[in-house]
Amino acid sequence: MGSCWSCLYRDPIRDNHLTKFKVINVDDEGNELGSGIMELTQTELILHTRKRDAIRWPYLCLRRYGYDSNLFSFESGRRCQTGQGIFAFKCSRAEEIFNLLQELMQCNSINVVEESMMMSRSGHTPEMDMSRTPQTPT
Repeated sequence: MGSCWSCLYRDPIRDNHLTKFKVINVDDEGNELGSGIMELTQTELILHTRKRDAIRWPYLCLRRYGYDSNLFSFESGRRCQTGQGIFAFKCSRAEEIFNLLQELMQCNSINVVEESMMMSRSGHTPEMDMSRTPQTPT
C-alpha cells in the first residue's frame, strides 16, 4: 500500500460534505499512516493534507477501486503523481466515496471495473480480478 504523508491532518470540515470526506490513510496491515480530506472533483481524486501539497489522482489513471465496510481503496497507474500503487483509506463514509466516484466515472464515460474490496482475516486486501487499464469509449 502507498503512504501519502507522514503527519496527521486536522481540518475543521464537517463529515457530511457532499464531495469531501475525512479519511485516514492505512497500510496493508491496517496501521494508520496519517489523515486528511479526500475530495472528489469532476476529473480527479484529491487528497488534502496540512503539511503537503494536495495529491491528485486523475480518474483516467485509476486502474480499479472498491470499498469494504469503512475502507475505501484504489489502484493508481504509473502516470499518477504518486506513481502506481494501491492506496487505502479508512472512512466512515467509504461507501459514499465509492458511489460518488462511480457516478463521476460514468458521467465522464470512464469505464473501470469496480467491486467491493474483500478483507482477509489478517486485514490484508487481496488482489481483485479486475481490469488493469481504464477503458474509454471509442
